[in-house]
Amino acid sequence: MKIDCFTHVTPRRYLDEFARRVPAGYHFSDISGKIPELVEMSLRLEMMEQTGVDQQVITLAAPGPEEIIDDPKAAHQLAVIANDTMADLCVDYPDKFIPVGNYAMNNVTDGVAEAERCIKELGMKGMLMYTNVRGSAIDAEAFFPFYEVMEDLDLPIWLHPARGPDVADYADESMSKHVIWQIFGWPYETTAAMTRLIFAGVFDRFPKLKIITHHAGAMLPGFDKRIEYVYPLFKHLGMTSKELDMLQKPVLDYYRMFYNDTALMGSVGGMTAALAFFGSDHLLFGTDTPLDTFGGRAFTEETITSIEALPLPPKAKAEIYSGNLKRLLHL
Repeated sequence: MKIDCFTHVTPRRYLDEFARRVPAGYHFSDISGKIPELVEMSLRLEMMEQTGVDQQVITLAAPGPEEIIDDPKAAHQLAVIANDTMADLCVDYPDKFIPVGNYAMNNVTDGVAEAERCIKELGMKGMLMYTNVRGSAIDAEAFFPFYEVMEDLDLPIWLHPARGPDVADYADESMSKHVIWQIFGWPYETTAAMTRLIFAGVFDRFPKLKIITHHAGAMLPGFDKRIEYVYPLFKHLGMTSKELDMLQKPVLDYYRMFYNDTALMGSVGGMTAALAFFGSDHLLFGTDTPLDTFGGRAFTEETITSIEALPLPPKAKAEIYSGNLKRLLHL
């Protein structure tokens, strides 16, 4: 069985609200028109059948409500629309789609209540959040009530990178060039957010909290030794923060607490590194469907190829394809 743990949708009602609110030329404003599988579930079902995927976890396609609307109350209302329409999709296709809720991250107070509504009333299996809130970090104390409720609900947070072309590559420029903001910026965003959560003591305060990262833990698998040796070097030089000394266990142990999808677009080397760092029990089959130019098929097929190339017995691969996620979501 294959359950894709990280796919994206843009429900029609949410799309209409989104299109009405964003300015002309917004960089994701026509993405659903160019990738119809984000909206049309009949096309999505065809794609799943062709690629041998039994179920998909569906998350709201970027950007989040807080990026579209600066006003916290209005952003919350948009999040509610998204959650209601996503829940309706899963009522129509209960055996195919597993919904994940979202909340307006510029409105944590209503977001905590919305997380409880999504999970207790709408039957969703976790919540989506982004690596920053309109450029602000997610390790602030203001977010701790959300982490607390997600630990209590015992369901995961899906962590998606957030970075747009307006985040320039260099200080003397106003825009990023050559899609650097996404191809290289998103893995950096994810890694930075993971690090900030660790050093803020989130996992010490909420040790049962479960977070699923996008793109196989981003930079971590290739930078584990740099983390292991450079933090002590900077501590020796007197250039680390007091938070390093306050951690209750080695830094790398915290990074290994994250769960991670396999959305590396088929990179065998990347998957091998992710396996070596996180272990097979913290990897979850996920593809980023349908965000490619082939209706999601290339991402899925290439991802399966990269998992099949791993030096693992069939039982361990079966856990990556569905077993690990089933345990996390209590399926």
